[in-house]
Amino acid sequence: MIGRKQKERLIELYNFQKQALEQASPSYFYAMDTGTGKTLTSLHHYLKYSRGEPLLIVAPPAVIKAGGWKREVERVGDNIEFEQLSYGKLSKDFEKYRNYFVIFDEAHYIKNPTSQRGKAACKLARQSTHFVLLTATPMANGWEDSINYFIMFGMARNKTQFLNKYAIYEDLYLGSRVVKKVSDFRFKEELNGMFKKISVSVSKHEALDLPEITFDKVHFEKSKEYKTIEKDLVLNDIAFDSPPKLSAGLRYFANIVDKAEYIKEMAHNTTDNIIIFYQYTKELNFLKSVLQGKTIFEVNGGCTHLPPRDTWDNLHNSVTLVQYQAGGAGIELQYANIVIYHTPTYSYQDYAQSLGRAYRNGQNRKVTVYQFETTGTIEEHVWTALENKKDFSDKIYLETRLRA
Repeated sequence: MIGRKQKERLIELYNFQKQALEQASPSYFYAMDTGTGKTLTSLHHYLKYSRGEPLLIVAPPAVIKAGGWKREVERVGDNIEFEQLSYGKLSKDFEKYRNYFVIFDEAHYIKNPTSQRGKAACKLARQSTHFVLLTATPMANGWEDSINYFIMFGMARNKTQFLNKYAIYEDLYLGSRVVKKVSDFRFKEELNGMFKKISVSVSKHEALDLPEITFDKVHFEKSKEYKTIEKDLVLNDIAFDSPPKLSAGLRYFANIVDKAEYIKEMAHNTTDNIIIFYQYTKELNFLKSVLQGKTIFEVNGGCTHLPPRDTWDNLHNSVTLVQYQAGGAGIELQYANIVIYHTPTYSYQDYAQSLGRAYRNGQNRKVTVYQFETTGTIEEHVWTALENKKDFSDKIYLETRLRA
């Protein structure tokens, strides 16, 4: 039974959040869009189904550092006993949390059933009283992303069993080698039915009255450096003679100078708050050099420096530089209304998550998204993949160029 105080707290939820909570089972998957209040909904889920056991929140390090969960627990208004565990420590420390009620925030971090993190998540779920999964992108790359979720809910034994039953394979030719690659899945109605039994999906476009969002593709010409690397696989005596080196070189040197000049001009002509998503540390240093006079905030592997929430209403003329891997998910940046993709990410999941950092509940201004694309470069191929809601794999793309 839910106590009277807990019932009163449920009034804090939007109707769509209440409906999601009402249909939930004790262990459940909230596949709700970014900005629709997954955190608050899951805390009410805990209040509804817990029997006094402590709460464990498993989340990305940047999310824990940003303090969002602590604020939401305080907002609920109860003295909830809770601990936080980063995904980086999950495989090492999960055994310490037996008989906890567990919330896995940004659950796509544990989608790989053969990784140490994915295996530890399954074990932690089994030793919990109940568990909740939260993510806006449960299957960004299709049904293969769902395998570990189904294992956690007891609907699949392991990855091999799942693929044997549902996967369709095709031959992939890599030079003289032929490998089997999952190309599609069969019995999709059955899979959809399985997923609906354990989850609820909520789109923010249906649930929230958000302002307009517009997308603007900004095109650049490829740089001389890019052309040199593409032709000779060498630049300034540095060899780009392996796929990883070539990929990094082509992406970084697509046209970093003209992109920076565009950002410098844009930043000079607005006092709006800007978010810039980037990939490489060298990009960060270059961007900082052209953004003098702006208040700079950062989220990357070594730093999480964001403005306090109580300053957002009066915050202007700032730029927040976010590295995809560290801040593409879980943080709230709705104080900004200009979003720039300086370099596209290879991951559709990271792209979809990053879009929700500013365009989420609490945003009250029109959001403009600028997608930087350098014509005739690897960036064109990456953006095409993202627009088709797919990851971009550079393996075949780069091996072709290396052989040439």
